[in-house]
Order: sequence, then C-alpha cells, then structure tokens
Amino acid sequence: MRNCEESYVSETEVLECTGKDISTFWEKRFKEAERNWTGTRPVAAAAARLLEGNLDVPAEIRRLTGVAIGTGNTETRKPVLLLASKFGVWASELTLVAGTLLKAGYQVKIATEDGSPPHFLSVSMKPDFTDGSWRASVVSKEERDLALRFLDPKSAEHALLKKENIISLKTLAKPPQVGDYLKDRQQFTEYVSALKASLRMALDYSAICIAGGSGAIPGFMFDRGLHSLILAFHKLEKPIMGECNGALAILQTLEPLTEKSILYERAVTTHSALDEFQSGWGWTLPFEKDIGDFWKDGTFDIAAYSSAEQWCSPGTDGNPLIDSEGYFRTASGCAGRFFSPAGSTYAVVIDGHFIRKSGLIPRDLPRFKQRNNFKNSVLNQTIL
Repeated sequence: MRNCEESYVSETEVLECTGKDISTFWEKRFKEAERNWTGTRPVAAAAARLLEGNLDVPAEIRRLTGVAIGTGNTETRKPVLLLASKFGVWASELTLVAGTLLKAGYQVKIATEDGSPPHFLSVSMKPDFTDGSWRASVVSKEERDLALRFLDPKSAEHALLKKENIISLKTLAKPPQVGDYLKDRQQFTEYVSALKASLRMALDYSAICIAGGSGAIPGFMFDRGLHSLILAFHKLEKPIMGECNGALAILQTLEPLTEKSILYERAVTTHSALDEFQSGWGWTLPFEKDIGDFWKDGTFDIAAYSSAEQWCSPGTDGNPLIDSEGYFRTASGCAGRFFSPAGSTYAVVIDGHFIRKSGLIPRDLPRFKQRNNFKNSVLNQTIL
C-alpha cells in the first residue's frame, strides 16, 4: 500500500490509510493506559490526612515542587473564591481544595450560579460507583468520609455550604442579547456600567478556583459574566485554577484584544480522550432537599440522598458529552502544550498563574515532574 502522503493514490488507498491512522491512534492510547494503570487511589491519602488533621501543607508543597514556603501573616490574606455548581459538583474537588486551603490558613468563600448551596453528586461519595469510562471505582472511602464531614450540619466545615454564606454569580454583568441591543442601545450602556462592578469583585480575593463535576458544564462553561470575572483575575495575575470540567469556563474566557482563549500558548491538561463517558453522563437538576433531612443518629442516608436526585441526561448514547481534550488542544494552539497521558494519575499543570487539574482517574504513577520552556511552568501528576 502506498504512503498516503504520496500523490496519485487511489480513493480506496486513501481510506485504507485513514483507517490505519485512526486505529493506530486509539491503539497507542489504549497501550499507554494499560502501562499506566494500577487501580490505586493516591488522593485517598490526602483526604485521610485532612480527616485526621495532620496534613502539612508546606511539607507537601516542598515534596512536590522543591519549593519552601512560609506561613506568613494569615490575617492579611484575602479569601479564595471557590466555585461549585448547584447542578452537581464532584465532592472531593470541593472538599480537598477547601480543606487544604483552610489548613493553610486561608478563608474560603463558595459561589454558585444563583447563591443556592452547591450539590455534591451522590456518585462522588460512593466507593462502589463504577466509572463510566474506566469501569472501576474512582471514589475512596476517605474521600467519601471527607465529603460527609462537609455535609454534616454539626461540623465546622459545613458553614461553608450554608445558603447565607454562598455568593451568587447572578450579580455578574452579562452583555445583552443582540436583538435587545438593536432595539435599545441603552442596554449596552447599562452593561458597561455594571461590568465595572463585576470586575472589581476580583479585588476581594486571593485566587479563584472552579471545581468540576458534570454540573460545571451547564453551570459555568458558558457564563459570560463569569468569563469577565476570570479575565479580571487573569489581568491581575492572580492564581486561576480549574478542576475537571470547571476549567472549561477558563478555556471559554477570551482575551478581548486577540479574541483567543486566555489559555492560548499555555501548557494545559484535562481528561484524555479515553476518560470521557460514552453513555450514562449528565448532571442533576437543582437539589431542593435539606441536607439535614438525610442525617439520623449521626449516619448519612446516601441511598435516600441518591434517590432524591433528578438527573438530566441530554444527548445520544455512544457519544461523549464533550471532548475536553479537543477543546484544550485547540485553545492552547500550536505554540502551546497539551499534557494528558492516558491512564496517568491526577495530572496538574501549572503555567504562570494558571493551574489546570484533570479529572478523577482511578490509578497511580510514580511522581513525575518536568520543567519546560513555558514561563514559571511546572508539570506534575499529583495534586497533594
């Protein structure tokens, strides 16, 4: 068979070459995943240390990066803004981040789409839940127990989830619909005025983190008010962290002058193509139940909690909901770098003030760290 790059090949030969290229692509991914797979849960250790109260944050940073940090004056620190969707957040992507920040002496303020409490997806608290792509458990008992601590109305951590303490993103200014603008130019003038207040919100926080879970797709990915706030953090060069699907909102944030993603020419990571569910995906409708109703004699009724969820499952079975890898490869551009080896453990890429964490994957690898030609960029495969 002739090489497809050669001229004068027949249409049949072109298709044969194309089929070979496609099968080679997937075989390479599957072989890579097979080499990396161990089935262990390294993040469980971090959750356990948070539960036991002995997580040493400076020591963990030093272990992973070789950088020694001081504790500093915690009283002067501004809080970290942590976004978690009312349509479903993966529990550990809120609890591990919030718990670590609290342990490090930061305040944490949680924000949702409209100020209602975030909803912990029940599957993210079930060690027996079988992941739709890896056909294995992706939740450790320690992660479940940490989530339950946050859900326990008697715990100190639960205060973060109380409605009166939740920030609403509905206050963020969004541009009017084009038809409304054409009918009334004043709407744009009002938007410009409101935008100034939205951007100033970034002055109140040290950093912004957007937790993942399927709810982040309908909740945050296309929120133009949130995009403006993320851009404000970007211009102030404050840390911007996206976990799992939460990073899709960062990807959708455009630099106004270039009209490219703010991740353009950056080092990024996300789920690999193998990690996306081909069926059984979706998100929950707003959860109206009181969490306290599911506690009895100190025990949380996870079965009743799960039954109370109402799931929205759009689309067609056999197709992923979204292709995160494709999105991030495109956004970072040919001058950027995409990093997500199939089967790798919790990939984290830090490029300047951008922190990208891929999703929850049930496997472990020896710690990997590599410095590259990106400014202040560190790549490693464990978050804690």
